[in-house]
Amino acid sequence: MVRRRWVPRLGIETPWARFHRRFRETFGRTKELGDNDPFGCLLIIGEGVAVTIFIVVVLAAVFVGIPLLVAVIDLALIVIVALLGALTRVVFRRPWIVEARADDGSIATWRVVGWRASGERVAEVEGLIRSGVVPTSDS
Repeated sequence: MVRRRWVPRLGIETPWARFHRRFRETFGRTKELGDNDPFGCLLIIGEGVAVTIFIVVVLAAVFVGIPLLVAVIDLALIVIVALLGALTRVVFRRPWIVEARADDGSIATWRVVGWRASGERVAEVEGLIRSGVVPTSDS
C-alpha cells in the first residue's frame, strides 16, 4: 500500500479511524448506561408512565444528544485542523511523507515537497511495485 501520510504522530491509525473508534466507544458506553431502567416499577400507574417517559427523554438527550453533539464538534474540528494543516504545509513548503508498506510490515518512506509532487511520487512508487521493482527509501 502506498499512501501520503497526513498526521505522522498517529502511527498506523488514520484520523478517520481514530474518530470512528472514539465514536463507537462513546455510543457503547451510552448503550450500557441506557439498559439500566431504575424506574420500571412506575409503569404500573399513569403518573409513573409520564415520569418514565420524561426521564427517558432526558437520559436520551444527555447520553445520546450530548455525545452526538461532541462527536459532530470533534469532526468539525478535525476537518478544520486538517484544512489548516494542509494549508500550512503548502504555504511553508513542509514535505509530505509518502510511505509504502509491504505485506511483511516493512515501511519505505520519502519526504516530498508539494502536494502535486507527492501525488506523482505515490503513482511512481505504485508503478515500480507493479513492475516488480523494490523501491528504496530516502530515509
